[in-house]
Amino acid sequence: MAVAYVNPYLVERIKDPHAHLIPVHFVLHDPRGRCYLLVPATRRPDRLLAIARLTHFSPYPPTPFGGVWFTVEGGTLVIAAPDA
Repeated sequence: MAVAYVNPYLVERIKDPHAHLIPVHFVLHDPRGRCYLLVPATRRPDRLLAIARLTHFSPYPPTPFGGVWFTVEGGTLVIAAPDA
């Protein structure tokens, strides 16, 4: 499990993302203790989007990454460039 800091988020790479029901590739941990899961987008599997963890009272609460796509370039998590 590789861990890196991207101000202010701790980025955790999941070793085998397809071993679970939801294919989580990365987990972003914010300083307040919240976690956001980066999963493949349905229409663009080459792009990742952030979802919040499911809870018993609120499925998929909003994240601070509205409208932001992520991708992996050279083994590094980056914000994807907007499509032309």
